Amino acid sequence: MKLKNKTVSAFTLLESLLTLGISCFIIMMFSGSLNGIFQNVEEKIFFLSFENLYCDTQKLANARQQILTLTVSQEEVSTDFSTVKLPPSVKVDKTYQVNYDKAGGDSSLAKLTFQTSDKEVNYQLYLGSGKYKKTETKSLHTP
Repeated sequence: MKLKNKTVSAFTLLESLLTLGISCFIIMMFSGSLNGIFQNVEEKIFFLSFENLYCDTQKLANARQQILTLTVSQEEVSTDFSTVKLPPSVKVDKTYQVNYDKAGGDSSLAKLTFQTSDKEVNYQLYLGSGKYKKTETKSLHTP
């Protein structure tokens, strides 16, 4: 029995490098857009968590009939019972402190300002009611 030599077609080194380069380029394009999507989702989850923490702190102060404090710092938003970390893309211009009285009303007319890469989010707190007005302002220039 005689063995036949079969020719195996394969990529040359140049074709392999070209294929690898194109594949890497496509993967990098998708990962860049995915990072932006993850950043936006992370920001939205943070703002929803902040709003819930603000309202829950008011309700808890009223239910427990005790004074509670909500603190917004450069790293986190915290109360006596919960903490929400700020995502890396969200910045605060200064530290805020909101005090809730025993009836659950806040004692400040504070305007909380958060900066993201493409917008500024403001929360105007209403005195005594525990309610707020949220406004978002898009930045004209993105970094």
